[in-house]
Amino acid sequence: MRKRIPRFVLFALMISGPAGPAHLAGQRIREGVVNLEDARLFYEVIGEGAPIIVVHGGPGLDHAYLQPGLDALANQHMLVYYDQRGTGRSVTTIDSTTINIDRFVEDVAAVRQALGLERVSVLGHSFGSLIAIQYALRHPETLRALILMNPVEPGSRHRARTTERQRAGQSQEDREAIQTLTQSESFMSRDAATLGEVYRLSFRSVFKDGDRASELDLDLQTSTARNGQDVAALLGGSLGEVDWWEDLPGIRSPVLVLHGRFDAPPIEMSRELAAAFPGGMLEILDAGHFPYVEDRTGLLSAVSGFFAGIR
Repeated sequence: MRKRIPRFVLFALMISGPAGPAHLAGQRIREGVVNLEDARLFYEVIGEGAPIIVVHGGPGLDHAYLQPGLDALANQHMLVYYDQRGTGRSVTTIDSTTINIDRFVEDVAAVRQALGLERVSVLGHSFGSLIAIQYALRHPETLRALILMNPVEPGSRHRARTTERQRAGQSQEDREAIQTLTQSESFMSRDAATLGEVYRLSFRSVFKDGDRASELDLDLQTSTARNGQDVAALLGGSLGEVDWWEDLPGIRSPVLVLHGRFDAPPIEMSRELAAAFPGGMLEILDAGHFPYVEDRTGLLSAVSGFFAGIR
């Protein structure tokens, strides 16, 4: 019997992103693997400069959906991508001993240590923001700054409004197509192409312009399609009911919250989130859930100004 995915994880899963290839002209790209006792973590490093470890969304996806748009940050930074365990090119057994929030947080530390980085900035997108927040709470001495890009709420204060906005942004036609696909045999067998089409239709509701969802590369790797739903269920189960609002003031590093005005979470959630951190600031972008597609200039300007301010 399949594990039931908690509701907040379903939202994060539906508004995260798919996988695909990436290249950045003029930048040196390095790849490697971090060998752990219970996993092998694939990573990719692009660019030079102050390091940013990127924690992708999902859960149950891999880092490639962020590319090539987010690669533009590598013009000023060392950008470190990695695939979370069980998906992409990262390998582990799929059970509760290996797929849980503690392992996922320590994987960020493992990647940092493997690359010999003493202090890093961490950028979490969508569900990845929860992992990034926990890393900041548990490893403050290694954190230079935290960037939460289109974050999932670390609680449930704004859940009803978020769900309402997400549903309002979805057309009846897309809703019916998703229902048909998710009831199909190919979806049940975790066919990568079918899952990719479900993502494509789902993401349209969290874009400023739904047609731009086609710009995301949705060619899921076989391992991501095969394991993603199990990873999401196990990780969500290990988190339980998230309510971290009162923990956030304990993060003393500078924090940048990036909010897409057309995203599902309301602006009130992002304002409250930024205000919860002693060194928090909010930037509102002219985009939905994927600002590196719809407002790349605004994203780069916000990140550049943020780091200029903390130098």
